[in-house]
Amino acid sequence: MTSSTPQAYRPAQIALHWFVMVGIVVQIAIHEPMVRETTAQFAGLAPDPADTTLAMMHGLLGTLIFVAVLVRLWLRYRYGVPGHAEGTTSAQALIAGLVHNALYLCLLGMGITGMVTRSGVANLGDLHFVINIAMVTLILLHAGAALFNQFVRKDGTLARMIPALRR
Repeated sequence: MTSSTPQAYRPAQIALHWFVMVGIVVQIAIHEPMVRETTAQFAGLAPDPADTTLAMMHGLLGTLIFVAVLVRLWLRYRYGVPGHAEGTTSAQALIAGLVHNALYLCLLGMGITGMVTRSGVANLGDLHFVINIAMVTLILLHAGAALFNQFVRKDGTLARMIPALRR
């Protein structure tokens, strides 16, 4: 990791952030065919071909998200991230750190449980779903805090991930 705190996120960090966000929205939209296909797989039944196609898309996108998260973690380790906005209390910084770390754990857990289930090694679909609920909750907290900081505290938080907002 670099010895100084960067002033801004690198373009790759920003691009990966938004790729993961859009990917998660798509994953949520196409999760039902994956559930049906996996249920059929573990019951020894033939899944509907349409479900199989969307399940393959879900699996591929999930793998891409997993790889993007690994790259984001490497970039975070290698180059660091900007410090918190001026005026952030130590409690707010602690909560932000916990939410970010929990989000990374959930994203990794989603990828691992999804791959294990999809490969037929073990049916971790229930755990995958529980992690999904935790992840969506954390995403809502993360997005809510970003919006609060941007529009109430007016500290430029969103400009860190949306360069067009920079003054």
